[in-house]
Amino acid sequence: MKDYFDEAPTFSNEFFRHRFRMSKRLFLRIVDDLEANYDYFKQKPDARGALGFTGIQKCTSALRILAYGNTTDINDEYLKIAEKTTRDSLEHFCRGIIDVYGARYLRTPTWDGLQKIYEVHNAEHGLPGMIGSIDCMHWRWDNCPTAWRGQHTRGDQKGPTIILQAVASHDLWVWSAYFGVVGSCNDINVFEQSPLLEEWISGKAPKASFYANGNYYPHGYYLSDGICNTYSDPIDEKRAYFKKVQEYSRKDIERCFGVLKQRWQYLRNPCRAWSKQKMRDAMYAYIIMHNMILEDEGKAICQNYMPEAGH
Repeated sequence: MKDYFDEAPTFSNEFFRHRFRMSKRLFLRIVDDLEANYDYFKQKPDARGALGFTGIQKCTSALRILAYGNTTDINDEYLKIAEKTTRDSLEHFCRGIIDVYGARYLRTPTWDGLQKIYEVHNAEHGLPGMIGSIDCMHWRWDNCPTAWRGQHTRGDQKGPTIILQAVASHDLWVWSAYFGVVGSCNDINVFEQSPLLEEWISGKAPKASFYANGNYYPHGYYLSDGICNTYSDPIDEKRAYFKKVQEYSRKDIERCFGVLKQRWQYLRNPCRAWSKQKMRDAMYAYIIMHNMILEDEGKAICQNYMPEAGH
């Protein structure tokens, strides 16, 4: 508490932002919301009558694991929290982030939001109607059961993995995330079973029309890479220019993956969880907090989201 949360803390807000990966006001907002919604994060006396850990301590413990990728026994020295408590705090923290903030920060864009996204992408990339860039990322699963290793392993990966499919706009906001596909699949296989495709087929996807070269289009589109490449050998300057613009524009999602891995070192290392559900909770918690940080720092295209305006 003296280091970061007293009236005159030892370390400045810049150090806090560096070590907690978010501003102090956002961190305290998360702590307050978790304490208000979950009994686990409230400070309570134990069987001996001694007060337990505060919500700030438990959230700090979870964020230190996520931010630095440390093992769960690392907090025994600095926070005086046992390995079991650190592990429980991490699981409750990830689950709480999803339950409390998932509806807002893992939402689909509204019609107004799509207009702002179209405007930014048209100005930055020269591509009208672009919703975002879509791609897949593999996360190594260190403790994958031996019986499952074959279906989770692909030749271009070093071991068993689980795949994340995500859509990001130019501000790196993640508009869609689908995690849990076995690592032996390719991008097309993942897309064919993702909720993103189901929404388009069922007509539930967000709709906003646009014009390009005088032609009317009822829906926006996603830029992809990997298997779905553009012209591999353009035959004229027009196609060569289009190839250059598309390849530049679809790097938004690659930048997003890079920021996620750099911000959350836990994601850069092979996951040591024993179940897919714990990996899934951690992944969605990363993405939600990533979007929360963008909004908190004023970098999001769609600021000031109103729930009643959503889908």
